[in-house]
Amino acid sequence: MKFNKRILILILFAIAIITALLMAIRMPFNATISSMDFNINDSNQNYHYEVNEELEFLVNDTQEYKDREMIWYLGNGDTIMRNHDINYTYKKKGKYMVTLEVDSKYKISKYIEVISLQKKKAIDSVPKIYGVDLGYVGEELVFSSYSPGVDSWFWEFGETGTVDAYEGQVVYVYKNEGTYNVKLKTNTSKYPVYHQIKILPLFEAIEESGRLDSLSLAQEDIKIKLQTIADASTRNKRDYYNSLKHIENRYTCNKADEVVVVINGARYNDLYSYCQGLHYLEGKGTKTVVINEVAIDTFNCLKKIEVTQSIINK
Repeated sequence: MKFNKRILILILFAIAIITALLMAIRMPFNATISSMDFNINDSNQNYHYEVNEELEFLVNDTQEYKDREMIWYLGNGDTIMRNHDINYTYKKKGKYMVTLEVDSKYKISKYIEVISLQKKKAIDSVPKIYGVDLGYVGEELVFSSYSPGVDSWFWEFGETGTVDAYEGQVVYVYKNEGTYNVKLKTNTSKYPVYHQIKILPLFEAIEESGRLDSLSLAQEDIKIKLQTIADASTRNKRDYYNSLKHIENRYTCNKADEVVVVINGARYNDLYSYCQGLHYLEGKGTKTVVINEVAIDTFNCLKKIEVTQSIINK
């Protein structure tokens, strides 16, 4: 009887040992070191894990892992066998389970999401300021600047010493006479762009110099030259060329080929072709062209002339 009890005890003891061994075999996947943990830092510190951003994986206690075998599983099939900290860059967005395995039995895992942030493309376009070159104290002056990709504007009109406006098109009124540099910064340009404007007293007499100082006088001058071209006979080359050269030299900075003429608000032509049409075609025969009005927004290197004209029978 005692013999049977001994055998039973031995059997139970063997079962306990086998059970313990089986549990030990299965335990590594759940076993952990008491202080086992790691952190993930993003290099640009915007609290997002991004595609192509270098991420830093840091264990919480380097002394705890000294002389231990460590494997990092990055969740996308890549593994890194290295002690302590690692750096890694994900090439695709997605959710990944990062696992740190120590001594082939201790594991800790964390899920991370790698995102792809849209970045603004560089715009190969330099902003330009559109506005008059001459104004008067108290006059409402319009300035504008529209370029691809621009969504923020910082205007300084040179009178206050601070930013004066933040829109693409603005109206500014100067309180004092003088010459000012209008300064514009945008989100697409590294350096600001400038536009010079001269502000005259409201009742200052306008004098004519080598280049006319009055927009209205310039418009009337161009109107007279265009009418001269329209009235000149096809044989009268002198009046045609003299009038055209006068407009080119005085108002276009010798870049007449870049000037657009808008006829009656609908038809468009370049300055040379328009003047040739006045001289050789429309102004001859039984009909003649009358230049009713000319409008320009600047007389310093102008780019556009708006002409209102009519055709009458002789």
